[in-house]
Amino acid sequence: MKVGLDTISFNPMNLDPMGFLDKTIEYGLEGLQLLGTRTFIEKPAEYTEEFLAKLHAHNLYLELYGARVNPRDSGKSVAEMVEDWKPLFPVAARMGAHCLNTSFGLIKERTMTAPTFAEQYERSIQVLKALAPMAADYKVYVTMELHVDLTFNEMARLIETVNSPWIRVNFDTANPLGLMEDPVEAAERLAPYTQTTHYKDTIVFLTDDGFTWLGGAALGTGLVNLPQVTEILYKANPDLHLNIEDGWGYIHVPSYDEAFLRTFPEYDAVHMMQFMKELRRGQGMLEAGMQIRPEQYKDHDAAQMMAAHMWHSAEYARKLRDEIEAKAK
Repeated sequence: MKVGLDTISFNPMNLDPMGFLDKTIEYGLEGLQLLGTRTFIEKPAEYTEEFLAKLHAHNLYLELYGARVNPRDSGKSVAEMVEDWKPLFPVAARMGAHCLNTSFGLIKERTMTAPTFAEQYERSIQVLKALAPMAADYKVYVTMELHVDLTFNEMARLIETVNSPWIRVNFDTANPLGLMEDPVEAAERLAPYTQTTHYKDTIVFLTDDGFTWLGGAALGTGLVNLPQVTEILYKANPDLHLNIEDGWGYIHVPSYDEAFLRTFPEYDAVHMMQFMKELRRGQGMLEAGMQIRPEQYKDHDAAQMMAAHMWHSAEYARKLRDEIEAKAK
């Protein structure tokens, strides 16, 4: 396994791809999943050449972001969605990128009525099926991120339905908690399909409207059982990339809303009570001052906070990676 950076972590710094690359090198990481693929289409060829020269000089891997796969309410056809991807595959292949990352959406897609969640799900499958031959031709994976949008079973069924070795999962280690799921159970289900990761920690805690999921948590300081999750993923794919993501933000989840809850027909009372344990644990961490409340974000410099977190997270991830690989020998 290699430990890298998901560049969302440094979004508050408004860096360009070269700036993100410099941050990756600064923290001693081994690669990056980079936002801004179209930058390499829009900028002069010399910019890309300079970027690649530095990337190769430091022997770093590269992953890129793709376009959308869910037409949602855009009115776009499957063919139009696929068209958005066509210029991205040759860029990724030319730059030696392992994958183009995408997602279904975010939490709000689940309760949309026009189009319905089921309609969006089916159209996304159609788009992915159309992308699969291009991914195979360019030997670039399309990775669907678990993004507080699909449950892990919904994601697994989507991958199985598309049925292409080039359509895989970007397993976000913290996002299952955003849909009231256990990251360990999610890892067990999705490990066979996982090509890369967003390596992240988080807490969840109760609010008047449901619960809140926090994005800004240094690795090992939240609720995710990262040692167990990482070991499960490693056994399925020893060459996995652990792309550290420490996002500055939060999601309010409307878990008291009946319409929202009805989108999870597989959840039973046992499942929900197990998640209540996580909410109580998260509340305890919040009250102990281990994480910052959303209303306190305005009192902190996001860029400075993420930069400090990254030193801790990089060391944590490298140490855990080394322990798991040594144990497997």
